[in-house]
Amino acid sequence: MLFLLGVNLPDDKLVRIALTSIYGVGRRTGETICHKLSIHPQCRLRDLPEHKVTELSQLLNTMTIESDLRRETENRIRALVDMGTYRGLRHQAGLPVHGQRTRSNASSARANGRFLRARGFST
Repeated sequence: MLFLLGVNLPDDKLVRIALTSIYGVGRRTGETICHKLSIHPQCRLRDLPEHKVTELSQLLNTMTIESDLRRETENRIRALVDMGTYRGLRHQAGLPVHGQRTRSNASSARANGRFLRARGFST
């Protein structure tokens, strides 16, 4: 396992897929990073040369990922709640925020909202 920026990346996966273990890096971003660093799409993380790992680390240091991104997201949600916007009230109540159906799945949505309330998003 490669320990990079506080995250353990699995060695046996493709580089573009292994990068998705980092919060804030999805498949598309992983592919873009590999393209920028000219890493072959079928290259596995264990086969990556040391200089490419260094370049990868430097590139990821310039991005807003992991704890910085989590903190930024939490601050944005907290601002919505503090302003009393509709979206903020939905976050606070633990209900779906983006217009999802509530007639048949509200119970699961409320269960997911309990996680947010446990993290301090209720007032």
